[in-house]
Amino acid sequence: MRIIVLNLTIDIGNTQTKLGFFDGLDLKSVQKLSSVDNIPWQSIIDTNKITHSIVSQVGNVQSDLETLHNNTQYVEVHHQLQLPFTSDYDPFTNLGIDRVVGLAAATYLFPLENILIIDAGSCITYDLITSKAHHLGGVISPGLMMRYQAMHTFTHQLPNLEIQQPSSFPPTNTDEAMHHGVISSVVAEIEALIGRFGTFTPTFRIILTGGDAGFLSKRVKNGILADENFLAIGLNLLLETNKS
Repeated sequence: MRIIVLNLTIDIGNTQTKLGFFDGLDLKSVQKLSSVDNIPWQSIIDTNKITHSIVSQVGNVQSDLETLHNNTQYVEVHHQLQLPFTSDYDPFTNLGIDRVVGLAAATYLFPLENILIIDAGSCITYDLITSKAHHLGGVISPGLMMRYQAMHTFTHQLPNLEIQQPSSFPPTNTDEAMHHGVISSVVAEIEALIGRFGTFTPTFRIILTGGDAGFLSKRVKNGILADENFLAIGLNLLLETNKS
């Protein structure tokens, strides 16, 4: 009888926490949580028979992970882990943990390919990695909601809008003007940066991931929408690589 070893991946982002449950490399289920507070880790471990766990945290978001640390073989993503890629980023420790996980996922899932990862979350990040698993660098820019919120926060009269596809052009009202200012500029930015990265690596696969990837994938030429569990798969592969 095969011994089942269950892995738990925990991706703690700026707006939600995502749990991935794996049997080896096989993703069994995903759970999304709106908060990192009061997560019943012991119940999750016991119910799902978790033996190994890996955690990725961004920014200043913190969660009480002592239960995981004490009751599973626990790995926290950091820059000294055994990673499947090299990088020109300087210093490498300034490369965001979410970007590290994305690069690891791309290297594992698309070996021997040049990959441009576009992660459309709170910020939009662009990272180019070669077929030799070498990270050439990347770009960080404000995400969709950050752009809307900036216009509302730093002016007296502009409204606080949600993401919406603009309809008419040229815009004839403030809401439409703001939607075009955000959506059209982000699409133009993405397409321009795809061209700019193309001067370094003429051909590459484009992976579009992150919370706004579904919205943007309909508007960006040649964008390949990654599996919504792209980062969970990357975390699990890092866990498998770094098991003691």
